[in-house]
Amino acid sequence: MKRMLHDYLSIWRHRDLRLMIPARAISAFGDDMALLVLTLRVYSSGRGPWSITILLLCATIPVVVLAPVAGRLVDTIPFRTLASVAAVWQAACCVALAFADPLWLVYALVVVLQLGQVVANPAWVALVPEIAEPDEVGHAMGASQSLSTLAAVAAPALAGVLTGVFGYGAPLLIDAATFAGLAAAALAIRATRRHAPPGETAPAEHPAAFSLRGDAILWPLVLGVCALVLVGESTNVVEVFLLRGTLGAGTVVFGLVAAVLAVGVVVGSLFAGRNAPDGVRAVRTAVAAFVLAVMLGVAGLAPVVLVFAAAWAIVGVANGIANVDATTLLLGRTPDFCRGRVLATVNGMVRGSSLAAMLLGGLGGTLLGPRATFVAAGALMALAALALLVRLTRTLSAGSARSAAAPCGPPSEAGRPA
Repeated sequence: MKRMLHDYLSIWRHRDLRLMIPARAISAFGDDMALLVLTLRVYSSGRGPWSITILLLCATIPVVVLAPVAGRLVDTIPFRTLASVAAVWQAACCVALAFADPLWLVYALVVVLQLGQVVANPAWVALVPEIAEPDEVGHAMGASQSLSTLAAVAAPALAGVLTGVFGYGAPLLIDAATFAGLAAAALAIRATRRHAPPGETAPAEHPAAFSLRGDAILWPLVLGVCALVLVGESTNVVEVFLLRGTLGAGTVVFGLVAAVLAVGVVVGSLFAGRNAPDGVRAVRTAVAAFVLAVMLGVAGLAPVVLVFAAAWAIVGVANGIANVDATTLLLGRTPDFCRGRVLATVNGMVRGSSLAAMLLGGLGGTLLGPRATFVAAGALMALAALALLVRLTRTLSAGSARSAAAPCGPPSEAGRPA
């Protein structure tokens, strides 16, 4: 624990990380408030469940569809320009949302807002390896996820208070202010250009120098994560029905369970932030996913809220480990010149899986009910995690065998006849 805390604190010596991580966490705090307020606003319009579904689609589809374009922008436009313009763009959208009245205008502005997010997220993440040392990237990602998770816990409470006192517009104006702060942080960061190492060929000369599909660890890992998101996030739709309806949890208990999950994510993120070889991170991601799957099944079968909360805490730890390890691998194994495109592509794939998970969760909740949906999701997720673990283990074993069979170097001069 002492070593973990030391590793976590060591990254704060980097001035740019001191600017980046808190600014992104505060912006995430504003985003979580905005999403909750927009959901309540759409709900209060008197429309049916599909109105909420349309809102979520507006927030997700741009990220999925525009990922290739966003990646090219991240890899060609200087970070300071792209990140600051995107933040100002999103701030303006939030101000407009605070005063928007017709529901169609709210939907349209959410789509426009996400046009900024689709380039902002890969731009910020791609810069991390240029600020932190190679063995500190995991620490930086763990710290970033930890602070963002804590912000996500505080956001709903403050959003509820602000909405009750000042109306729907106040949290959206605060979100606009957090984007303004993010723009200021982007302009203040010094590591604004990503350079290829000496001797590395520019992408224009060798556009196929790196292939995500060709990486024996990253590609199965990305596919596995998408499958896990598709199955695992389907439980988000029925979680409230299981806790509030089946287990009889009140609103306070419901909030405490969410806080338990967040604490677990923080612990898992800090643990995974420690330096580790790529093979260890890859296998640990699959193992964490398997543990998460088992705990989903336990949560679905929980007889009381206390058992659910205990399982949910372990889900949080496993989720934190898997997220940080997978992101650190992606950053470490992707060359700088195409990092933005790779991050945007993977982000689009994961968000697409998340979108399908919402539909799958609604179908499962209707046909199976909350408990059975949790259990079925856990079982399917466990199978996907085991398949990923087998694939990664075989790949790593084959790589080790090839390394062992390779000659160590030329014959020694001492062994040659005169």
